Amino acid sequence: MPRDVLLVVAPRDGGKTTRLTKMIEEDTLPVGGVLALANPEKTLYTLKDLCTGEIRQVLSPEPIEGAKQLGRFYINEQNFAWANQCIIDSLRTVSCVYFDEIGRLELSGGGLSPSFRKALEVADIHVVAAVRDAFVDQVIEYFKLDDYHLQVQYVEKF
Repeated sequence: MPRDVLLVVAPRDGGKTTRLTKMIEEDTLPVGGVLALANPEKTLYTLKDLCTGEIRQVLSPEPIEGAKQLGRFYINEQNFAWANQCIIDSLRTVSCVYFDEIGRLELSGGGLSPSFRKALEVADIHVVAAVRDAFVDQVIEYFKLDDYHLQVQYVEKF
């Protein structure tokens, strides 16, 4: 079991990614995981692998052939598979793994769910995940996070 699971919680546009970015910058240990980056209009979402810096688009309002739709977005499952593999590969060499973010897609078993579950199985890795406040109870229950050393930190926006 990991020593700690930390959920960074805020509403939509509440500063979760900003908080994770600051935490990553201050972390002196090797880190892995992904940051979710959006364009200013929040119409395109990409994931940035923290180990390599590579960025790939995962959500788009434009139809992708054969893609599932989630709300107004189409899901690029191939790029989510890439992100999951990057995270899983990094678990052997990092001390902390960041997930931006765990939400509705992961609660249905998609998105970053496979690598999040895998990270929870690795001993001595700190797991940090951004979670929208509307989903925090569901995420705790779905991933059985009460079985871990769970901390929930709410982002205060100034």
